[in-house]
Amino acid sequence: MNQEENRNFIRKTESLVKPKDVTAISFLSSFSKSLPKKTQHKFSESGKKKIPYMGFIVDPYSFFLFYKITNTSAAQEMLPDGYELAEASVFKKDAKFPMAIASVFTARTSGFIGMRIEFYIIARNKETGSLSWIICDYETNTNSYDPKNGFCGYSCDPAVYTTTYFGELLVDIKNRTNNKEFIVSVDLEKGDSRELDESLWIEGNLIVDYGGELKSDFSEPFSLIFDPDMIKEAVAIPLERVSIKANSYLGNIIDPVKPVNAVIFPYSQHFIIKQDLQKYALKNQKDLVLQVNSFLSRTGFKTMSGGDIKKPIYGMVLISYLVLISIIVFLLIRLFL
Repeated sequence: MNQEENRNFIRKTESLVKPKDVTAISFLSSFSKSLPKKTQHKFSESGKKKIPYMGFIVDPYSFFLFYKITNTSAAQEMLPDGYELAEASVFKKDAKFPMAIASVFTARTSGFIGMRIEFYIIARNKETGSLSWIICDYETNTNSYDPKNGFCGYSCDPAVYTTTYFGELLVDIKNRTNNKEFIVSVDLEKGDSRELDESLWIEGNLIVDYGGELKSDFSEPFSLIFDPDMIKEAVAIPLERVSIKANSYLGNIIDPVKPVNAVIFPYSQHFIIKQDLQKYALKNQKDLVLQVNSFLSRTGFKTMSGGDIKKPIYGMVLISYLVLISIIVFLLIRLFL
């Protein structure tokens, strides 16, 4: 993808994310939490059929810590059916190892805007033979949806993810319900750009699934669609420039304070999720590029809209109001008769 094509992809992805619509979606998710999980899942699946594309924009500085899995049997048990633990390397030509990842980022999407920290195990999909990122746990300071918990979110406070004029990245996240926390500081001024391993960063993002704390019968893999050149390189941060004060996650399979690699992306990353994409439709980089070109050429498709959400809510309010008025009129008639 040349520079102008990349700009067009970015413009079109950004057009899928509108804060006014995200606000309405967030409002609806608060009501939806009380619905049965099956109903929430059906509601989500219905939306996917009507709205083909979801924008997912990760702003600077997305941060990744990579760990060697020390308890491989426990890690395998955390994977969903159809996957096996796999070895991978962060950078091109580096040694491969069984890998777990912590990633912190702020995102602007068609459905939510806010901070997330996600924890993954890298696995191999048995059907396709491709690497996959398996999301095993996450925290967020905004609304969310996952197949196991349905509409949820707002799980951490504090939820600090920011940079300082001292050239630091500060992360201070705590889930007070389960008393888990992740507290890290990173020196952003030290690091060199290195070429990333394609099998992890490109192939691996073509099949993303849920496992660990998020295993669910409702879970289905999804694919990220993006410009492959966007994740060709990243800044490798020396581990001595990363200070981990606390990490309560994935302690059963890794040493939480001893990562193997640290990576920063100092620029925005633009992804789309094709919600009606057939399972395992993306098998390689050629398939990925075809989907990028298809997205760039399509026009007139429906996007997530706050108006679509407000209409049924207003309708329910109106119906409730009319029912109440009818009851009052009925009681008045009975009283005077």
